[in-house]
Amino acid sequence: MKRVYVFVTLAAVLAAMGMGVGLAAADEPGDDTHSILDRTDAENASESQVETVQNWATDEQLEALNDSEHERVETWLEDAPELESAEPDEYEVAFGDGGTWITEYELEDGEARITFVADQERTVDVEDAMDGIGQDGIVEPYSREYNLSGGETTISMDVREFRGASTVGVTVDGSTARLSTEMEEPSDADDNPFETFGGESGLFFGVFMSVGLAGLGTVIVLRQEESGVIEA
Repeated sequence: MKRVYVFVTLAAVLAAMGMGVGLAAADEPGDDTHSILDRTDAENASESQVETVQNWATDEQLEALNDSEHERVETWLEDAPELESAEPDEYEVAFGDGGTWITEYELEDGEARITFVADQERTVDVEDAMDGIGQDGIVEPYSREYNLSGGETTISMDVREFRGASTVGVTVDGSTARLSTEMEEPSDADDNPFETFGGESGLFFGVFMSVGLAGLGTVIVLRQEESGVIEA
């Protein structure tokens, strides 16, 4: 009987250790998710605690758990209070199904300045679409990767201007938006292919004059031929 008692106790200890190991194996160093799940009732969890567990419970982390711990985490999240939406009242761009927004941006004096709001940590790529414009051959535009924290983040990057305009492409989770400013009209002869003809107005005036003179010449010839027939 004593041996059976010892065996049952040992089995219980091993089972408890197994459950703990399942979660510990998925935990990252310094992560307090395990402590929250053990000590906090889901219904009474604070917003920061719920956010911590949600950020931790990625598909990769959950797959590393055994079935019972996996179910435990999902049940905790289902019972926890819903977080208030991070979506701002006003924004310029929303990426994908939401979660990341551009609330304002400025492209001026060779600098792109963009303000993001994100519901959690995310990575964004910002590419200078004007980089390499006018060059011959294959050009790979300059781009940078930025890590956004949950909440508001403002980034800045040097960009190229062409005729006073700048353009950047912003990519989040495979969704891309282009931010641009208006390009100025060309002012130099080299920038305007019609400048040799006096600009667009000079070119079209010359075309109209040529057509008009050709029409007048045709009328004169026809009248002369008509006059000759009558005389004959």
